[in-house]
Amino acid sequence: MQTFQKFFGIILLSFALFSACQENVSDPGINNSDQTLSKIVHHVSVGGCDIFPPGVDRNFSLVANMNHNGEVSGQWQDGFGGGQGSIHVAVDCLEIVGSGNEAIIGGVITHGTLNGVDVSGQRAVTKVVDNGQGSNADPDQISYSYFSTTIGSCDDYLTANFPLFDIQCGQVKVK
Repeated sequence: MQTFQKFFGIILLSFALFSACQENVSDPGINNSDQTLSKIVHHVSVGGCDIFPPGVDRNFSLVANMNHNGEVSGQWQDGFGGGQGSIHVAVDCLEIVGSGNEAIIGGVITHGTLNGVDVSGQRAVTKVVDNGQGSNADPDQISYSYFSTTIGSCDDYLTANFPLFDIQCGQVKVK
């Protein structure tokens, strides 16, 4: 009987300790309020060849994320054909437009050149369109990467007319 009482006592003590120490841990080093703030509500990605056939324009890749409190992060790279250069952009703005399948993305060029001129520090903006997946879907589209010292933030371009071009390979995803 004493053995049973000791065993039962150990079970009760273990249960009490386990209950007292239990906490909701989903990612070590990040408290729950940090995880809520970082929840992604919009994600845009583009990868593949650029809007012109290979050899004329090189490549276009982009990733942009917006969390639930509106903070935006990401990057995009646009390589220009014919030895004209390329830009790398730190994304800081994202607007989902149209029926939810279009996005305007902007940011600051962290490094890049166009025809030998350093364009680092200038703001850049582009627009992308996700026209669906599969062989029956229209081709996805992107615009040129526009940049200068006078370009504002993404919401400045909600009504702008971005000429769009079908991409020849790759995919645009707007979520």
